[in-house]
Amino acid sequence: MRRSRSGVFARVILATGGAYFVTSSTLSVFCIILFASGMPRVDVVALGMMLGFILYLCLALWVFSSRRLWQVLTMFVLVLTAENCIFFVIGH
Repeated sequence: MRRSRSGVFARVILATGGAYFVTSSTLSVFCIILFASGMPRVDVVALGMMLGFILYLCLALWVFSSRRLWQVLTMFVLVLTAENCIFFVIGH
């Protein structure tokens, strides 16, 4: 399969930047919920860091394995929007 240079460049940008923002947003909401439920802060941070590496890797691999880049971009935007709404409702 041959891809254009601009398509590969767009995938690299989306895999590095988009996956970072989605991972960061997801883990911030996840860690706030865990801490609010009574888990010690040290454990929340350690678990969040471990899950962050796994989630970032999975998202970056998904960007490069997907046939349609717009589907990945749409999903990233929807996830970021939903998580920011949750973050706004939680109030932190």
